[in-house]
Amino acid sequence: MKPTEVLVLSGLLLALCLTSLFALWRRANRIQSAVAGAPRIRWTYTPGSSPLSGIALAPNGTIHFAAADGIYALSPEGRLLWKSPLPSGPVVAAPTLAPSGTLYAACQSGMLFALDASGNLIWQSVSTQHKFLTPPALEDDDALYVADDYTDLFAFAPRLGPNLNWKQMSYSPTGSKEDILLGRNPYGDGWWRSSPVIGGDDVIYLAHQEWLYRLNRRGDVIWFIQLPIGQLDFLAISGDGTIYIEGHNPVWLFAIGRDGKQRWMVRPSNVLRGSPVVDDTGVIYFCDSDFVKAILPDSQSHWYLRSDCNSGPALAADGMLYLGTNGPEERQGPRKSFLTGVTPDGHLKWKIEIHGMVRDAPAIASDGTIFFTTDKGYAYAISDAGSPPMDSPWPRFQHDAQNSGRIQVYR
Repeated sequence: MKPTEVLVLSGLLLALCLTSLFALWRRANRIQSAVAGAPRIRWTYTPGSSPLSGIALAPNGTIHFAAADGIYALSPEGRLLWKSPLPSGPVVAAPTLAPSGTLYAACQSGMLFALDASGNLIWQSVSTQHKFLTPPALEDDDALYVADDYTDLFAFAPRLGPNLNWKQMSYSPTGSKEDILLGRNPYGDGWWRSSPVIGGDDVIYLAHQEWLYRLNRRGDVIWFIQLPIGQLDFLAISGDGTIYIEGHNPVWLFAIGRDGKQRWMVRPSNVLRGSPVVDDTGVIYFCDSDFVKAILPDSQSHWYLRSDCNSGPALAADGMLYLGTNGPEERQGPRKSFLTGVTPDGHLKWKIEIHGMVRDAPAIASDGTIFFTTDKGYAYAISDAGSPPMDSPWPRFQHDAQNSGRIQVYR
């Protein structure tokens, strides 16, 4: 080969190498930029390996949850602020946070208690001798409503003292004549789980076995409706007051009007995780173990995404849905768990591997940070998700990150 040909060939090879290196550099920069802009784990905190309750998030960013050995409060940076012992026994339900900063928790021994913003015990109810497994709903004046493991309803007014204000019961092992609501519990202690929620007109809705009740603040039944299933689960309320609730045995999702009349029913593929959520346009989203689904207010399908969910979703202001999901079955070792972000049009945007399955729905702070706990004893903060919680009729389980269980007004 002539020297000039060698020189030309060498120049071509050098140019090709430089072009390839430049392309790799640009690709690396794009990847680095994408990773830098993606959500990331800001911190984790674990008090032990036992499951943690869901989170109650204060407006100042303080994170509260229950563990096997007490109620914990963490700073937004994940630093322990205080730990309060459990005065009344184990707590598995997420606490409920009042605007005053008082934290209410319902325990398995059938008592409620209240802590101040420093973790000091300031109120404790009498014992009802029933198990409380779900968060209490909270009125503006700190009246509390909580359902037990038979979905009987108990009302407390801490400002009046520790005594029970009123109760609506359907089952009593001693045959109490105070049994008022219809229904029965053939499955034994601890099988039923639901939470009362408070409508925009200060009425209380209770999913009681296969019955949906509307009650006033004195506990009087306004109306009730029986649905063709074996058990109702957690409720959500839309902007016009429509109640969305899943029932199973068999599995259906119902829409019930404020007048107690059924509007429609659709068939999910499996039991829902947590409650449905409703966005600011009225679209309903839910996770039914096998899919994340969106349906329109008239019950027509909007989109669906195949995903093995382990929590209900939380809605961000930009329309993103955050929820816990599971990875595929592994031949060796446990399945992986993730916090997952789903776009408003139903596409997987990102997922972050975590330790354990998500408890309750994630809580979203005003700066877009996502907080959640897992059944392996971890609390997480995820940064750079980018959007505060959605101001919609029902953006997460128990309505808000304080778990009030109360819709503010009908729209």
